[in-house]
Amino acid sequence: MKLHLFLLIFVLILIFQPKAQAQPLSPNATISILTCNPGEEVYSMYGHTAIRVNDPVQGIDVVYNYGVFSFETPDFIYRFAKGQTDYLMVGQKFGSFLPEYVEDKRSVYEQVLNLSPEGKTLLFQALIENAKPQNREYRYNFFIDNCATRVRDMIERNSGSPVRFTDNHPTDSYRDLIKKFHHSFRWTDLGIDLLIGKKAEEPVSAYGQMFLPEYLMDQFARAEITLEGKTQPLVQETRTLLEYPNSKLNTGLPWPAIVFAVFFLIVLGITVRSYLLKKKTYWLDYVLFALSGLAGIIIGWFTLYSEHPAMSPNYNLLWAFPLNLVFVGFWAIKKWRPITGNYFWLAGGVLLLSLVTGQPFNPGVYFLILTLLVRVGVNLIQEKR
Repeated sequence: MKLHLFLLIFVLILIFQPKAQAQPLSPNATISILTCNPGEEVYSMYGHTAIRVNDPVQGIDVVYNYGVFSFETPDFIYRFAKGQTDYLMVGQKFGSFLPEYVEDKRSVYEQVLNLSPEGKTLLFQALIENAKPQNREYRYNFFIDNCATRVRDMIERNSGSPVRFTDNHPTDSYRDLIKKFHHSFRWTDLGIDLLIGKKAEEPVSAYGQMFLPEYLMDQFARAEITLEGKTQPLVQETRTLLEYPNSKLNTGLPWPAIVFAVFFLIVLGITVRSYLLKKKTYWLDYVLFALSGLAGIIIGWFTLYSEHPAMSPNYNLLWAFPLNLVFVGFWAIKKWRPITGNYFWLAGGVLLLSLVTGQPFNPGVYFLILTLLVRVGVNLIQEKR
């Protein structure tokens, strides 16, 4: 969806929210989970989850949505980077919800929940209370507290009957899980790999995997609920409201890896040629170590100051070494080069250490590490010669 359309819908939601009252639902009422496929915009690449309350007898058809935010919020980008993004839970008419996904050609599936009449009313009342202005804002955390986990928690706590989810022996990590959605966002994938650290390698249980809408839909399809002393499926019926090709399946060339591989070959070629001609290419060191040091400062800021829990420790800081930026300043002074040249021993050791930390890097990063190692190696060889 285009940004201006998104902002317009956001404003309309806040102005024209349905004024639902906390009243018992009729026997014909249904409560369901809406699962929306990933979109083509970065903010929609993981999909979306919401709760629908439909009571035709009372004229209620409301979607409760925990994924509302606004780019107009003061310092939005800075707060998002720092992990201080506040999202809203709002109710909107179902008639205004579905057209968004028609516009973006995103599939929408509905899982009707198997709840008792008392459970439906209890959940409906909890949703109304949560949608009040004083209650609707929450601190967003992508891995553990987002639009999908809020839906899960609301249903689990307010269904009026015990809900049980299946578990498994976790093998996929947070990084493994989110990478399945990055095929159409190769450069975004690189940026995420640079910023999330070693903690993203922790295996995630089936319960924890429900931070992703697609996995939540799968877990709810397998979940059970106890009604009148009997164990029954939690999902009574699954409907397809919209059907389009899944954008998550779109694949593109791994451009970062391709670009950095070509860059590595260019640097290697320049280095070999200058070595054979016995020429110095200090300018190449200035560029490479300055850029890697600058990248390290940016990554280091996120590692130290962001509230996102998966950003520290981050061993990208071993190849994007912040001290590289300081080194360049001294390396540029000719009379100090005999001394500052010893820094290449430290740089080489840190680069090699980065390869054995257990934190996987983006494929493109390995070509950057090789590029830096080429420059470290040639400088150490020339120093001995």
